[in-house]
Amino acid sequence: MARMAKKRDDDDLRRLKAEFPDVHDALLAGRLPSLRKALVLAGLKPERSRLDKLKKSWTKATDGERDAFLAWLGATGALPESTAAAGSRSEGARADHAPIASGRYLLPAAIREIRAIMARRKITPEDVMNEIGFASDGRALARALNWNASLRLAVIAGLERWLRENAGA
Repeated sequence: MARMAKKRDDDDLRRLKAEFPDVHDALLAGRLPSLRKALVLAGLKPERSRLDKLKKSWTKATDGERDAFLAWLGATGALPESTAAAGSRSEGARADHAPIASGRYLLPAAIREIRAIMARRKITPEDVMNEIGFASDGRALARALNWNASLRLAVIAGLERWLRENAGA
């Protein structure tokens, strides 16, 4: 991956030198702090908005950092109380509107919750699949729970309903 970024940087530098020699000279002289700033100044790359920077930082943040940020937002009044409380909630408790999957893969919190409900009710993955309206082929759900295998989107939608129905039970 680093090699790809270096190749892109080399291409950008060549283009900067060919099309904008004055900006290239300023970059080499140290009057511009980075290649990115030079490319923005030349109009070759768009300037990132604060929202773009915040999104990138959010994806790189740990769960603890995200919780701290949400708590800070709640304390400043930028978030409604219910959202702020949901962010600082323990990992075991899942909000009703929180996603259970990323694409076709179950999230770890959802896996823990499904296993807890299955253990409490003493049922198998086959029983869960039957309850959500699918053939008693519980192997797909068992693979998803044990080896993080993918599930059909219809199964994930059924699991979301099933989790909402069985959350308090």
